Amino acid sequence: MNFDQLKRLTGLGSGRQSTDKQPAPSKVGKVLVLDGTNVVGHRVVDRLVKGGYASNLRVGMRDATEKLPWEGVEAAKFVWENEESYSEALKGMKTVFVTIPSGNKNWDKHFPAFLTACHDAKIKRIVKLSFFHAMQSRAEDPKHYFGDPDYKYSHDDFHKVPLVHRHALCDGDLILKGLDCTILFASHLMSNVLAYQGKTLDQENRFYGASKGKGVNYVSPNDVAEIAYLAILHPKAYKREGISLLGPSPINDSDVAKLLTSCLGTKITYEEKPLDYFDEDSAGLESIKASGLEE
Repeated sequence: MNFDQLKRLTGLGSGRQSTDKQPAPSKVGKVLVLDGTNVVGHRVVDRLVKGGYASNLRVGMRDATEKLPWEGVEAAKFVWENEESYSEALKGMKTVFVTIPSGNKNWDKHFPAFLTACHDAKIKRIVKLSFFHAMQSRAEDPKHYFGDPDYKYSHDDFHKVPLVHRHALCDGDLILKGLDCTILFASHLMSNVLAYQGKTLDQENRFYGASKGKGVNYVSPNDVAEIAYLAILHPKAYKREGISLLGPSPINDSDVAKLLTSCLGTKITYEEKPLDYFDEDSAGLESIKASGLEE
C-alpha cells in the first residue's frame, strides 16, 4: 500500500506548502516533546534549540527534577501510566511531539486518555512517531481497523509484532479523534543496534541479528528528527499527513557490521541468532527482516 492510497482512505495529506522560511518563535508557540531524552526525542529537542526555539520548549519526562542539557528548556513531569500528570504537562502547549515511549510496555493503553487530555488542553496539533509498517493494514477497511482493539493480525506480517500493532491502533485513534496531526512512519532505527547491543559490541565485538542475509531499511534518527522539526515548525505544510521515512537503500546486517568496524576502528562480526534469543518485539522485527519484504 502506498501513501497515495493511505491519503485517500484516511484523509491524511493536504498538499505540501513551502517550508523555506523559518517562522518566528512567537508564531510556533509552545511545544511539548514527550520522552524528550530518548534517542529521537533528544534529537528533536536539540534541533529545535539550535533553531532558536529553546524558550518554546517543554520536555515531558518521568523525573522533572533531572537536569536537562539545554539552557532555557523547561521540564515537566509526564508519566504515561499516571494519567493525572497529563493536564499539567499539556497546559499552555500548542504542539505535542510524541516519540516511541521507552520503559513502559503499556503506554498504548493510556493513549485514548492522552488524546482526551490533549483535546481538553486545546492542543492544536500532534506530531507522532510511529513505525513504517503500522500503515500496512489500513488498505482494506480503515474505519473498522482504526481504534478497534479486537482487530487481529490477519492483514500482514508486520502486525504480528506487538509493538508495531499497538502503534497502528494508536495512530488510528489519533486520526479518528479529528485532531490535526502528522504521523512519521519510520522504518528500523539504525541507532537501535547501538542502544540495545552497545555492551555486546564493546565487550564481544559482535552484532547479533536474525535477518538471514536479507536487506533491511535502516533509517537514521537524525533524519527522523529533521522531519519532525519541519513538521513542528510548518503545520500547514504537514497538516494531517503521514510520511514514510526509510533508509537510503536496503542493507544486509553483514554490511552493517563492516560499517560499524569502519566507524569504531575495531573489527565487528555479525552473528545470526535464533529468534528466541531476542525479546518478543525484537524477535518480531527480526522475523520481518528475514522475510525479505523490505528488499
